[in-house]
Amino acid sequence: MWEALFSIMSVGGVLIISQLSPGPDVFFVFRTALAQGFRAGSMVGAGISAGFLLQTILVGVAGSWVMEQNWSRWVLLAAAAWLFYLAWRIFPFRVAANCVEQELGIPRNSVDSLATLFRQGFLCNILNPKCTLFICGLALGPIAMFGERYVWYPAALMLGMSLSGLLGWMLWSALLQWKPVQHFYTAYARSIDALFALLLAIFAVLLVVPAFF
Repeated sequence: MWEALFSIMSVGGVLIISQLSPGPDVFFVFRTALAQGFRAGSMVGAGISAGFLLQTILVGVAGSWVMEQNWSRWVLLAAAAWLFYLAWRIFPFRVAANCVEQELGIPRNSVDSLATLFRQGFLCNILNPKCTLFICGLALGPIAMFGERYVWYPAALMLGMSLSGLLGWMLWSALLQWKPVQHFYTAYARSIDALFALLLAIFAVLLVVPAFF
């Protein structure tokens, strides 16, 4: 039993470290935490973790079957559309967005409620089918090893992965509140936001190109 529990902790540790690898979830959490603070970054992380939990349940129930279907390309297209929308929201040189914020007297990046940030984080994750493949690679092996011996293991692994993901996003959001990092962001906010937006758009293109061409 201890080896099963250790495997859950090991998978959770790998998951936290993997959050530093480039991807739309990472860019969205980091940019939000830098621009709006710890609570906002953590709320995006909570939304991502909720989507991650649903995807782990999907992996536990259906495995990689969904991504092998012919209609999976339309899932990729929906994911790409959502990433393009996030890029458009983040891009700092949109005239309409800047004008609205100036007219209302609202500092830039302060217009999103926590509920909105949670929803955006959730959709950012749930519409990223590559996350499903990542979960398959991380979870199917341990489930095959311990699932038959311990009935509770698949559910415990799913919950452990989701809680580890939330803990990781909160950790990184807190670290991004370090003053030198904040000062750097303040000085180069528009350029950093433009870079984040460009990276999200690139990920959107990379999602659909292999499926349609």
